[in-house]
Amino acid sequence: MTRLVVAAWVVGAAAVLAPPRGSTAQPSAERALTDLVDAPDSATAMAAVDRVVASGVSIETAVERLRAGRRYPEPGRSPVTMRFTASDKTPLEAVVELPAAYTPARRWPLRVQLHGGVGRPENADPRPLTPNRLPGEEAIYVQPRAHARAEWWHLNQYEHIVSLLDRLKRAYNIDENLVYMTGVSDGATGAYFYAMKLATPFSAFLPLNGNMRVLATPGTRANGQLYAGNMVNTPFFVINGGRDPLYPAASVEPHLRMLQDAGATVEYRPQPEAGHDTRWWPNERAAFEQFVRAHPREPHPATLSWETERTDHYNRVRWLVITGLGRRPGDDAGLEDVNRFAGETPGQRMYARMYPSGRVDVARRGNSYEARTRGVTTFSLLLSPDVIDFAQPVTVRVNGAVVFNALVEQDLRTLITWAAQDADRTMLYTAALQIRVP
Repeated sequence: MTRLVVAAWVVGAAAVLAPPRGSTAQPSAERALTDLVDAPDSATAMAAVDRVVASGVSIETAVERLRAGRRYPEPGRSPVTMRFTASDKTPLEAVVELPAAYTPARRWPLRVQLHGGVGRPENADPRPLTPNRLPGEEAIYVQPRAHARAEWWHLNQYEHIVSLLDRLKRAYNIDENLVYMTGVSDGATGAYFYAMKLATPFSAFLPLNGNMRVLATPGTRANGQLYAGNMVNTPFFVINGGRDPLYPAASVEPHLRMLQDAGATVEYRPQPEAGHDTRWWPNERAAFEQFVRAHPREPHPATLSWETERTDHYNRVRWLVITGLGRRPGDDAGLEDVNRFAGETPGQRMYARMYPSGRVDVARRGNSYEARTRGVTTFSLLLSPDVIDFAQPVTVRVNGAVVFNALVEQDLRTLITWAAQDADRTMLYTAALQIRVP
């Protein structure tokens, strides 16, 4: 299981709300489920897991309750500032703006907007935070703040984004399948980072005037090893200016071709006459928003590919979790590292490789899984009743060998534990298969 980040927040108190009408749970089970669903953060939700399991509620009733979610309170003032303390004690903050028409009765898109200029000192004037917001559709906008001690690609900022998404999904009625990230300049480069490290919650990444190769520069101190192949899981909308003195379109196009060759969905809209600015936004806004609407997140995609060098975090993409690393005799040599592009020298390397890593490519068809692995000893498949028929056997093949073929029993603790962590009404798992690579 991926690591849970426990952190301190300063926000308004959450309202205690009644369960949805029509709930079929017994009173004790309903109370436990309500405590879990209405928890203000994942750590609090996890504290309710044992009580839900002990209540004896059926899996069917628990799934129904989790899909119904909470009753969101009427909104307070907007904008609101959320504050966070990372594990290294760095204080961070984000501004949340609600649309004027916001009502908790419907689900709303969430735009995560990352600003540029992350090298500013921590005590710099915070005014540059909100002007980086590009005007757009009626959605919930969250604008975190970065600075030199907490750039987008640092671990403390990663913790911030993880906890920020968790808190927002519990505070507002957010459409879990329309959570997207965009950013300008350093913010765009940050979006590339999260596509490689935190793809699970996002429907799309829309980097504007950025460059993924910046993350390869030692001075950025990007946390963890970087795998461009992980970007195949989420679609991209990319804009760069032809006259940009920092990241001209011609310099980033080989990187985008590398992603497309790996199988990523990339809509690239270069602006030949533009510099390092967004003067093209009025003309491109409609295409940007159309892309977002045309690419909602698929909570249970049929194919996934993920690579990591660690198993405490950065090791999950949706229903695939890498839990053990190491070479195996049957490793698939065909899983090439997506790490070379047509740069100044043929086959130029994108990111450094200092530590051994593991990768899993897996495809699901009905109840059958076909996985290819390299450098992985164990991984988990999270099974959802939305796509798996638990009345029929589940078959798993790894590198051509059948490693599992049997009925799978649904498990309440698995369901409740992942629901407490994910806070996602559309991504529920009632079983987890632990797979050992032969």
